[in-house]
Formats: sequence, C-alpha cells, structure tokens
Amino acid sequence: MSADENPAGHRDHARPARVAVRALAAAVTVLTLAACGLRVETPPPVEPSPDAVEQVRARTVADSLALSAAASAAALLPDGAVEPVAPVLADVTGFSDQHADQLGGVYVSGLPAPSGSTTATSAPPTPSVADVLDELAAATRTALTDADAVTDGPLARLVASVATSRGELATRLAQATGAELPSLVPDGTTAPTAPTPTADSTAPEADALSATEVGVLALVHDEAGYGFEVIAAKSSAERRATASATAAAHRARSEDWAAAAGIDGSAQDPRRASYTLPAGLDDPAVATALGRTLETAVADAYANAVAQAGAGNRTALVEGLRRATVDAAVWGATPVPFPGLPERAQQPTG
Repeated sequence: MSADENPAGHRDHARPARVAVRALAAAVTVLTLAACGLRVETPPPVEPSPDAVEQVRARTVADSLALSAAASAAALLPDGAVEPVAPVLADVTGFSDQHADQLGGVYVSGLPAPSGSTTATSAPPTPSVADVLDELAAATRTALTDADAVTDGPLARLVASVATSRGELATRLAQATGAELPSLVPDGTTAPTAPTPTADSTAPEADALSATEVGVLALVHDEAGYGFEVIAAKSSAERRATASATAAAHRARSEDWAAAAGIDGSAQDPRRASYTLPAGLDDPAVATALGRTLETAVADAYANAVAQAGAGNRTALVEGLRRATVDAAVWGATPVPFPGLPERAQQPTG
C-alpha cells in the first residue's frame, strides 16, 4: 500500500478541520445564548398613555357597553320583559351598541396581557330596571360634561348626540315604569336658558362661534318660526295653539342668537321674510311631517355648532340639541341613536 493510500494519514490531515468546525459551532452557541439573554433583559413594550381626548372616547365607549349589558340583563327579569318597558330596554341595548361602534369600540393595543394570578370573584347581581334607569342618568351626565370639555370638535358633536340619546332613553324608561326621572344635569351646573357663546362681527373670541356660525342658528330658528306660524294658520283650534306657541319660541330664540352674533337687522343677518314650504299643509299629516322636519333641522344645526365651538363654550349648544330633539318627538319623530347626526341615522339592532 502506498503512502497516499494510508487511512491513518488521511485521518491525520482531517483532524484540524474537524477541530475548527467544533470551535465555530461552540462560538455560535455562545453568541446565540448571549443574544437570548439580551432579549430577556430588554423591557417589554407598555401600553401608551391615553390623552384627554382618548379618555373621553374610551369612557363613552365603556359606558355604552355597560348600558347595553345592563339593559340586556334587565330585559330578562319579569318587570323588564313586559310592555311598555321591554321596547325601551331593547332600544337601550341597540342604541348603546351603536354608540360604542361609532365611537370606535374598545381600544386593543395588541400587546400581551400582563401575567400573574387572578383572584376569582363572584358574579355581580343582575341589574334591575331601576338600576338601568340610574345608569342611564349617570352616563348622560358624564357625556354632557365631556361633550362640553373635550377639545376635539367632531368628537364633542358625537358625544353630545350620545348624551342626547341617553337622556331621551332615560325619560322614556322613567315614563314606562312610572319611576321618577333622575337628574340629567351634570353636578354643579344648570341647564342654560339663553345663548352663552358670544360672537362679534369684527372680532370673535377664539373659542366662541363666529358671527356667521351663530347666524346659522338664528336662521334655522327663524325658518322654524315661520313654518309653525303657517301650520298654526292652517290647523284646527287644538293644533293651532301648539303650533303658535312653538312658532313664538323659535322666533324668540332666533332673536337671541342674532343679538348674540351682533347681526340683528344688519346686512349680515341671514334671516328672510318668508321661506319655501311644502304644499298641502291643510292636510294634518303634511303639517305634522313639516313640524318634524323643522325641529329636526334645528337639532342638526345645533349639533354642527357643537363641533364648531371651542371647549367650554358648548353648554347652550348641547342644550339646544336636546331641546330640539324633544320638540321633534312632539311632532311624531321616532327615537334614533344619533339625534342631530343625519349621517349616522341607524336604527335599533334589537
């Protein structure tokens, strides 16, 4: 056998290569373990802190989901499953679900839940119909406060509509059960009776409505006043009294807003001597439909003004939205989840 064919010699030449491979593998293992150790020591990601706007949104969502759950549970009780309570509870559930959905729902960060043991707790008692009424009133007060204070105008408009809807639901539930309606006025405040945002035609305050924006409110009230005057003139005695009183109230509010804007009787005053109305107002059904349309237009105008006004200047505007929604119901308007927001005119899901 030749030296080239010696197996022992072949193994002698391969040994350094195998040693190098083992050394490289060991180095890779050490580096991998070191990298794993570094990852373990890196602080885990944390939930971002919500700002004031997000806190309002999240709070309104949480209250909506809580109301939905409470109403659903109360509807299974004997006093919640009967007329006229059951339909109202169904609206509380359906409307509140839509409120939460339109507000964006519960924020989910995607981060893993914190580990740790959890303590078992007993199931809370089933909410009663009276509990639902109390929760509605409390959630209404919270939303009214937030609608005035939040700095985001569009969110303020949405929360004001939610507050209006909750107040309407609370009123209906109190009437259905014969219970006393809890206060819907936020603590430490009173419902305004006159316009509070002021505007000057030359130098409007930064957070107040401009003269043009206030002029829209003066115009919509003036048109409603004119419409109800015509309805009164073409109605029976009973309907005439209601329409006349409504017309006078709208004319007065129009004057209030025009004076607040400083445009009363000026070239900037958008109000007109007459407005186009539908034909056939001798028909009570047509007259009633017009009444609903006029009041709904007023509600829409106030909701838009809420978005335009600055934080802390919206109390009178939100109250105007609520009052117009109630007045529209007098003329046959059905409850909707988002009063004053025609683009969100969903109906109950239940």
